[in-house]
Amino acid sequence: MPKKLKPSKGTRKKSPTAKSPSKSVKTKKSSAAATRLGKAKNSAGRAKSPVPKATKAPPKIQRVPSARFSGAVAALEAGIKLMYAEDYARAVKAFNKVIAEYPEEPEIQASAKARIHACEKKLQERARTVFRTADDHYNVAVALMNSGDLETAMTHLQSALKLAPKADHILYAMAAASALQGNRDQALSYLKQSIHHRAENRFQASQDTDFAVLAEEQAFKDLVAPPDK
Repeated sequence: MPKKLKPSKGTRKKSPTAKSPSKSVKTKKSSAAATRLGKAKNSAGRAKSPVPKATKAPPKIQRVPSARFSGAVAALEAGIKLMYAEDYARAVKAFNKVIAEYPEEPEIQASAKARIHACEKKLQERARTVFRTADDHYNVAVALMNSGDLETAMTHLQSALKLAPKADHILYAMAAASALQGNRDQALSYLKQSIHHRAENRFQASQDTDFAVLAEEQAFKDLVAPPDK
């Protein structure tokens, strides 16, 4: 039998073996996977954080004017007219009346208080001038009465009365200051003289809170009562 020939070393063929992936390929794949994982975590974290919502300002509550609002405005305007006419003393009384009679209108009251301050400032400026007339003393006296300095106010009113002994508005102020000081008899005496020179002061006194101390006295009631027709 013929012998089998052994293959020569040069012609021996190696069995094919599977090539293992290179390290560089593994590194690229692992870094890509890490990147995807990081993006997933970041997106998850962003999803969990709450998104702040815009807050709306509460609606403003509009105040409904009271039924007496128009009356308060009219009373305030009356005081403003006196103020523009530079009758600051009477303007102060008008504004004080607004404050007393319309407590339910805070805006109107605030305006009246501001104007009282302005009028009193004007009266104080006049006080620094030389007192030549009865009204110079009278205007300062009214400002002092409103600030509570009744004693100094009476001094100016007495000086005014010497210059104008029949001036009804000075007599009326004397009566009011006396009533505020508690001098009832003196207040009634001055008020009687004031009404004698100007009958309209009767109605004004009946509405004036400066005479509250006299309200229950019969002599005061008789003075302010309407005259018989």
